Amino acid sequence: MDGQALRQWLAALDSISYYDLFRAAPKATHDELRAAFHAFAETFHPDTHRWRHPNEQAAIGRIYRRGTEAWRVLSDPTLRARYDEAVANGILRPENLIVEMDSPRSLAPPPGGGRLIDKVRSPGARPFVLRAEELMKKGDPKQAKIQLVMALHMDKGNAALDAFGKQLDEAIAAKAEADKNSWKK
Repeated sequence: MDGQALRQWLAALDSISYYDLFRAAPKATHDELRAAFHAFAETFHPDTHRWRHPNEQAAIGRIYRRGTEAWRVLSDPTLRARYDEAVANGILRPENLIVEMDSPRSLAPPPGGGRLIDKVRSPGARPFVLRAEELMKKGDPKQAKIQLVMALHMDKGNAALDAFGKQLDEAIAAKAEADKNSWKK
């Protein structure tokens, strides 16, 4: 990448969406976004540009930081939904998401209980927790438990996930009892 290409990236950086930054469609799946971020990182990771002039290194660092910001927002289902809403309203870089993203996440549960997803510490566990909640709402506690076990492997010792696991165990037992009683009739 030459100096002219870097200048073009810098000129466009504040006027493109996170999706445009990764050259990904807004409807891209999580895996497609991950692949797009990896391709972006291969191009702009500062470690691969140490030989460049300090001004070019600074430009690459700025572009890469924007990419990591974009990845942190787009890889989190909750933040991504809020980002998509902001983009629909013409806001390409919503400050409230950036501030929230940069602030440290508390390990304590949110006030008033909050949502289970807000209590997950590991980003890798998030999709499994979301799927577990979805399956539980659909009335399939066994499959929800499988998803939760995957989440627990990535977020060991999470009390909120352990408590949800106990709820799922109770739901599984209740459903088994209900199924058993329906056979007797």
